[in-house]
Amino acid sequence: MSVQAAVKLRHVSPAAATTIVEIDTSLLERLRARHPGKADRAMIEDIARIDLGFSALRQAKQRNALSEDEATELGVTAVRDARRAPA
Repeated sequence: MSVQAAVKLRHVSPAAATTIVEIDTSLLERLRARHPGKADRAMIEDIARIDLGFSALRQAKQRNALSEDEATELGVTAVRDARRAPA
């Protein structure tokens, strides 16, 4: 049985809600070690943005049969857009 830690994620927008996320404690500790001083919420949001960027990359490659360079550029753009978006 894995031990889990609850991490509260808050959005900073006026109509936002708080979401409780369960994450394996050892995984969270490893993330904290890789990103010292970074808040749990910020780490998890960054990882979610990265995952969304990779997802956009995979979808674009499948949908448009882009070259690897074109698909990579699309994925990079998606990640940059997600990082610029208000939290």
